[in-house]
Amino acid sequence: MESVVIWVKPYKLENHQPDTEGHKGRCGWHGMTAGRGPCHNKPYASVKLQYKDYAPVQSACVQALKEISQRYGFPIPQEQS
Repeated sequence: MESVVIWVKPYKLENHQPDTEGHKGRCGWHGMTAGRGPCHNKPYASVKLQYKDYAPVQSACVQALKEISQRYGFPIPQEQS
């Protein structure tokens, strides 16, 4: 099975496991990137992905949600002001 997006919801702390970037209020999709450091953008969405037999919920800033949308081919919700 290829990786797929199961759902995308507005970011909520309770969607994320303790000790994850999402639970800490950070963008878990970008997390710590070599040469860049941590993502300083606030999470915009909670995204549940399926990787074979693993289905984590990751937090995603607006830029990360756009990247996930492009990678997995689903429309992103409109940004809220």
